[in-house]
Amino acid sequence: MKFIVPLVCFMLMFSNPVSGQVKAKQFSKSADSLMSIRLVEVAPGAVVLVVNKGNVIYKKAFGQADIKTGAAMKTDYVFRIGSIGKQFTAVAILQLVDQGKLKLNDSIQQFIPDFPVKLFTITIAQLLSQTSGIRNYFDLDTGEKPEVVNAYSPKQIIDVFGKEPLQFVPGTKFQYSNSNYFLLGYIIEKVTGLSYKDYLIEHVIKKAGLKSTFYIDPARVESRRATPYSRFDGKIEDAELQSINLTYAAGGLESTAEDLLKWHQALHSGKLIRPETLTQALTPYKFADGSDSEYGFGWFLKNLGGQATIEHSGSTDGYQTDVVYLPKQDLLVVTLFNCFESDMDWQTLTNDLAKLAIGEPTASTVELTDKDMKEYTGTYQVIVEGVNHELKVSQEGSKLFVEGLNPNDRLPKVRMYAETVNKFYIKEAQLKFEFVRDEVSGLNKIVTYNNRGKDAEWKKQ
Repeated sequence: MKFIVPLVCFMLMFSNPVSGQVKAKQFSKSADSLMSIRLVEVAPGAVVLVVNKGNVIYKKAFGQADIKTGAAMKTDYVFRIGSIGKQFTAVAILQLVDQGKLKLNDSIQQFIPDFPVKLFTITIAQLLSQTSGIRNYFDLDTGEKPEVVNAYSPKQIIDVFGKEPLQFVPGTKFQYSNSNYFLLGYIIEKVTGLSYKDYLIEHVIKKAGLKSTFYIDPARVESRRATPYSRFDGKIEDAELQSINLTYAAGGLESTAEDLLKWHQALHSGKLIRPETLTQALTPYKFADGSDSEYGFGWFLKNLGGQATIEHSGSTDGYQTDVVYLPKQDLLVVTLFNCFESDMDWQTLTNDLAKLAIGEPTASTVELTDKDMKEYTGTYQVIVEGVNHELKVSQEGSKLFVEGLNPNDRLPKVRMYAETVNKFYIKEAQLKFEFVRDEVSGLNKIVTYNNRGKDAEWKKQ
């Protein structure tokens, strides 16, 4: 069996200063319009919570919690939060750092002695920052039947991915891998003598005052749980949920929008870890070459409309969730959707809600002229380590598409969506494209960006 997770308008704009108070009434009207138009692209139902400077300015449920019964979504409904749970694991580890029970530069083998020794030492910090080079266990095939794998213990799963070779030298690049946080959960057990579940409940969840956040237990009856769905080839169907044994410390929690607000408040009030420890967690990890990652310890550190963000999303069978915080504006946006799909629509929608709040244009408000699009079409080339790579940009009506012509680039023909007149993204991966006028040739070039930042410059042929 493979561990693989199934693959995943208009705007009434208003002006308000970036650092000022969000105008709640105007925002509510615009957010209502946005959700009424865009929810159908994402899920049957959703909960949205927006908080500005400690005040809840928007808290609403949309659509259906259950398609068969027609039950409406409610704001206190429970959703699996997927990888948002990684920050809970990170905080648990950082509590142990604060207590002197482990150090960030400790190796895996100090806690799991039989974890295979690699050519390079892998540290706790590299697990937290997703820079270890360890393969993602969801990409591996055990050769066992699903019912056997679903019953694996944490140690059995670690033994599966532990024997795999590293994908790169630890600390030299970012590569998101659930194996990193799976290992951190097991290290918590080794250090504390408690199960990951028990430690998290007693020392993290209860300490944060969370009443509706749970370690997933399929046997636990929850009347407020939103029914999970998946969308494949445009069709909504009942989701088949993953075993909690597989998600574990990489994404084994369920919660509500209100509890995710309480979690945010507990973090920033010093209830859980020292303020200086949180600051370190929310600082980009520095690679061996001195450049910065877009990830800290359990959080992505990005920007939206030029404003810094602290964020993480979750995408798991039946659910997709997102939490975006803009520290300068003290603006928190929480979105919960009861459907899994393979594109990035749920993140785009969350980002657009945040953009609305800070007065930035949303993806759906950018208009391109036919002249702009014709200027962007063509073939773009870059040569990396002697290998030729080409991107083809084409126009179909009012839409732009991009595809990789080198099969090894694994980029099929997909639609490009405009963030600005010259900046685009695709929904299938976290990859962005910027068209820039080359001063020498006078032709456009494409600058691509991935999770780490600038990826490559592609010259028009």
